Amino acid sequence: MKSEKEIVFAYQEAHNTHDVDAVLALLSPNIRFGMTGLWVREGLDEVRALEEWDAVMNSQLTFNKFKRRNQRLECNGVEVNDWYRTVGIEQVYFDLIRFEFEAGKIRHIRAKMAPKSEMTIDRAVNDVVRWALDVYPKEIEDLVPRSVFRYGHEQALRWKKLLEEWKKAAS
Repeated sequence: MKSEKEIVFAYQEAHNTHDVDAVLALLSPNIRFGMTGLWVREGLDEVRALEEWDAVMNSQLTFNKFKRRNQRLECNGVEVNDWYRTVGIEQVYFDLIRFEFEAGKIRHIRAKMAPKSEMTIDRAVNDVVRWALDVYPKEIEDLVPRSVFRYGHEQALRWKKLLEEWKKAAS
């Protein structure tokens, strides 16, 4: 049986190669994935939508500085993806990513973004959304209904197209 750290590295590898099914195979059916202060997704279907989004956006995760604490494995992390790069963000940092396990699978992931990264993303999202509300109001209302991002393969493709238009308009 793999160690918890080996499971996390297998998750990182599957995520970075955009193998959505391999990621889901490492997760408990009762998975709970939360981004502190932003959102929580529960169950394999909701996490599949996140992974499909990340695959289209070419997300790359790096986990580092591991430590065990209270039956949990904690680490720091860095993410890069096409969404971030398009809006001028080189990397996003996570001060804490906490993994909890159940029967050899990841049961809970809780990530806390570094405050500077969170502020930078907020600014970028606000800039793009304000522009899109003027130019493509129906599209942005569908992609971010009631200010909540919708994730999934189709939504990521639509965001890529929207971001290309935003970038052209900004230059």
